[in-house]
Amino acid sequence: MVRLGASSMFFHEYALEHVFSAIVASGLDTIEFWLETPSFWTTGRRLENLEVVIADYPSLSPITVHAPVLDLNPVSINPEVATVSVESACSAIRIAEHLGATVITIHPGRRTAKRPPSRADMDRFELYMEAVERVSGGLSVAVAVENMEQKINALLTTPESVRSVLDEYPRLSFTFDYAHALMSGHSFPDDFLSLCGDRLVNVHASDGSASSMHHPLGRTGGMNDLAGLLGRYGYDGPVIFEIEDLSFPEAPGYDEKIAILSREANYFREAWHKQVYLSFLNSRE
Repeated sequence: MVRLGASSMFFHEYALEHVFSAIVASGLDTIEFWLETPSFWTTGRRLENLEVVIADYPSLSPITVHAPVLDLNPVSINPEVATVSVESACSAIRIAEHLGATVITIHPGRRTAKRPPSRADMDRFELYMEAVERVSGGLSVAVAVENMEQKINALLTTPESVRSVLDEYPRLSFTFDYAHALMSGHSFPDDFLSLCGDRLVNVHASDGSASSMHHPLGRTGGMNDLAGLLGRYGYDGPVIFEIEDLSFPEAPGYDEKIAILSREANYFREAWHKQVYLSFLNSRE
């Protein structure tokens, strides 16, 4: 059975203790801790405080980690911005290893101008990936690049582009963002796993079929599609509900957020058990 979790940023306005407590109260198995969660990121980034909270909630370990991405761009045309961004990603990888995380997710960056990525952008991306490869050597944490949504200046939006990078960098793994893939068309999720599933170590689960991304997936029927897709490819790693609280008409409170995640977990488990049962029946035919 996969391990279900949620992004800590869904509870961005709460203290660390309350973030972890909410994930447990939602009936989930793990947490994807964004290092930019304000109660950690803006209060001194004291690892010892984070370690205490992680130790207080052993049922959520091992955790996954998301590297910083806000205000950062490792392929920026501004060399100072690019340098700081690459250093931030490499530092996050070391932190994830220190915390005993199984996976750390990184973003590929984007062209600074709102134009399709150029050869120069890909050259800067290669420098970024080379730095990631160097720092991840000998570590146990899997460093996973995430597929991005279709925007004119985005990198790694197609299955083919992700596959090319995975082939180029053997230490690199893959975080599959289901919402990002859906924004490109309903055939894209299957295409991503068909081409890149051998390096898949993490899944971000939310809906991206509407005009904005990262809505809850359960009520759309999409949970059946996602569970079926993951089951077909034999995936058994973490599935992280990455939900944006601004996607709701009114901002949900603490207890409501717990209820939302609990419903998402129930939807997924029901869909997962259904596809496991169907696979069993098909195997007997």
